[in-house]
Amino acid sequence: MGSMDEKEHKKFKAESEWHFEKQNMLRHMIEEHAGKINVRKFSLPAEVSNMIKEDLQACIEQDFPVGSELTPLEREREAHQAFADVRCQVYIGRQEYFTQIDEKLEAGIGEPMVLLGESGCGKSALVANWAEKTRTKYPEAFMFVHFIGSSAESAGYLKLLRRLYEEMKAFYGLDMEVPTSEMALVRDLSKWLKACSRKQKLIIVLDALNQLDDGSKEDGVEHDLHWIPGKLPKNVFILLSTLPGRAMNAVVKFGWPTMKVSPLDNSQKMEIITGYLEGIYGKTLSQEQKEMIVEAKQTNNPLYLRSLLDEVRMYGNFRMLTQKIQDYLLADSPGVLFTKILERLEGDFNEINSSLYSKNIVQETTTALWCSNRGMAESELVELLEVPMAVWSPFYMSLTDSLVNKDGILNFFHDHLRQAVERKYLSTEEDKRATYHKLADYFTTKELTDRAVDELPFLLAKAGELERLKATISDLSVFQRMSQEEDRKFELIKSWQILGDYNLVKEEYSKKLKEIPESERGTENYSNLLDRLGGFFVDLGLYEAARTVYEMLVADLEAQYRESHTTVVYNAFAQNWKYRIEHPQVLNALQKLGLICEKLMELDASEYYYKDATTRQNRVVTPSQKLQLCKSLLGLASVMNLKNDMPQSRKLLIRALELATEVLGMQHHFVATILNKLGVLGYTQSRVDEALAYYLQDLKLTRSEVGVTHPRVARILGSIGMVYDDKNDKMAGELYESSLAMLLDTYGSAHVDVATARYNLGTFYFATSYYAKAKFQFREAYDVYKAFLSDDHPDTQAAKKALEAVP
Repeated sequence: MGSMDEKEHKKFKAESEWHFEKQNMLRHMIEEHAGKINVRKFSLPAEVSNMIKEDLQACIEQDFPVGSELTPLEREREAHQAFADVRCQVYIGRQEYFTQIDEKLEAGIGEPMVLLGESGCGKSALVANWAEKTRTKYPEAFMFVHFIGSSAESAGYLKLLRRLYEEMKAFYGLDMEVPTSEMALVRDLSKWLKACSRKQKLIIVLDALNQLDDGSKEDGVEHDLHWIPGKLPKNVFILLSTLPGRAMNAVVKFGWPTMKVSPLDNSQKMEIITGYLEGIYGKTLSQEQKEMIVEAKQTNNPLYLRSLLDEVRMYGNFRMLTQKIQDYLLADSPGVLFTKILERLEGDFNEINSSLYSKNIVQETTTALWCSNRGMAESELVELLEVPMAVWSPFYMSLTDSLVNKDGILNFFHDHLRQAVERKYLSTEEDKRATYHKLADYFTTKELTDRAVDELPFLLAKAGELERLKATISDLSVFQRMSQEEDRKFELIKSWQILGDYNLVKEEYSKKLKEIPESERGTENYSNLLDRLGGFFVDLGLYEAARTVYEMLVADLEAQYRESHTTVVYNAFAQNWKYRIEHPQVLNALQKLGLICEKLMELDASEYYYKDATTRQNRVVTPSQKLQLCKSLLGLASVMNLKNDMPQSRKLLIRALELATEVLGMQHHFVATILNKLGVLGYTQSRVDEALAYYLQDLKLTRSEVGVTHPRVARILGSIGMVYDDKNDKMAGELYESSLAMLLDTYGSAHVDVATARYNLGTFYFATSYYAKAKFQFREAYDVYKAFLSDDHPDTQAAKKALEAVP
């Protein structure tokens, strides 16, 4: 074959003389028809590879010329339709399922309907087939079908909502702008549904709510389903499905109507076997083999049955097929069946490709997916495994039905496969740790990207590499990436919790700040770093460290903007004029210094910083300037409250509320903050009912913005608990406990907010004579206050006195 060396030639030569003769025969037959078909000769594999590539490219360009590309919305629609088409090929379900759903649709029940059932019971297939029938029945209706987990863009609920808005806008020809913020996406949905329902029937289908994923690899607040309208306008029908879990718990809590999808019966199984194997693939089983499958109890699960039939259709030895079916049926669950499938994959790919790839590609791939934090990209797997594409491509194609692609990151579609991988390859902690090490070493060599920071801290923690973990998250470049998003920031906090005391955070980052060269200071990147670091210290209750950083930030920003943002401030008491910097970043830093001093109960210093920020705003015209002033007024109001100047505090809050609602309207988290402050003021003045009303408004707005388990929500619950405590209502204890649980989950024990929640809960236990519980909470609160605040801080003193008062 041309100039190919002997070693390369062995890879392409015929397996035997018989194969060689058959290849020659085919070659001669083609040459005989050279005038009728396009025949081209080649001497090297690379030549034919280029020919095939050129031909394929020409065909693609002919069928899909430039300008005919699908829009992102069309591509996503096609992906969901393709997912549904596969599940419509063979579906043998109970007619009563369709009837029950149709009855709810026709009745206009005014709330979502939910399909429930175990994993693999056929909910997705039912959804796909019902949607197809309903689309035919109501051709004029707006039909939106979304299979969560079926494509790279399908798992995030915000992307799901954006797609729904875009589809409604396109279908109905609306001139309304699609919301952009998270809060607006959730808040405006009912308004859009109502507007569209006046024109045409809307049918919305969301399958597999349990697979919603915000990227954290955990069931986040999206699983509480507050983003799905509970009350639907006339002419709107929503069909949902989910597995047992947090989403299902939310369904039960809301009281939405449900329907359980039951296992298959024998007649249905026989129809599926015939329709799937014979109808689609032309594979025939004997009656004995069919009955063997039908009689097995575990094939009542559609996932199990479908996976088994896929194995049967690919098995090539008809004489040994009965024995092979018997072997598969020894698996009593989908998880065990997937273990056997893994063994079959090993036989198919490890033995055949042993000359090209010596590792166990099945084990290497699946264990990497299992041990990763959020999954692995295909390119990452190929690079990690150092596998030739000739080996990888057919293996990957054989595995795609068992994987889900979320934003280009692959992971297991079924937990059954995840369990099988753990059972077969990762049965010991040593096995898992070795793979964590391997992945950590891989990501350590990669460029610092969002993917690297998503994986590396998690992998190092799991591998027990605490020194490497400390070195990684102490890196200021890593810190900047992880602090940019709320989810990554929580991961960063958890990583520091693993390492121990939060004082280590202060020590490491302070050390790194000092190492920054003078040439890199005074830049936008440096000021952004200081701002993020100061905010992070505040989040962790490291107020003294935060104060130092923000003082550095103010000095840095004033030096940067001295030439461009100078204003003259008149001091009426001193009767003099001073030059000050009025850039918004400087004002923000001053306001944060005011907040920190307030936390430290240095109220005069706090008042100074807030007033400094206020007086620098000589002109307040634009919306952003008005909101900037609002922040200073809020801070001053809080300080006045703590100084017992209630009338001035209320005056400042009312002015801040007027400005904020003028710019933002009532439905905004910033307005919620002002309502909370008014609640605090009302509570301080013993107007508990007024305080409760403000707190509940704050709770509603904040939940719609950040979900139900955010620390901000926890703090509001604590405030509401104080109101109920004053009313001697036992609900106070439940609210305190909920608040504490949320804060512990976010920050761990060593945090000032956690200490405050413990102190409040301790007072409740003390008042209800649970002295041992009260003593524990007071002790924990006192230890944290003492560590993070001064000994003479009012909170520290209050906790100490409470502890001493417990009998």
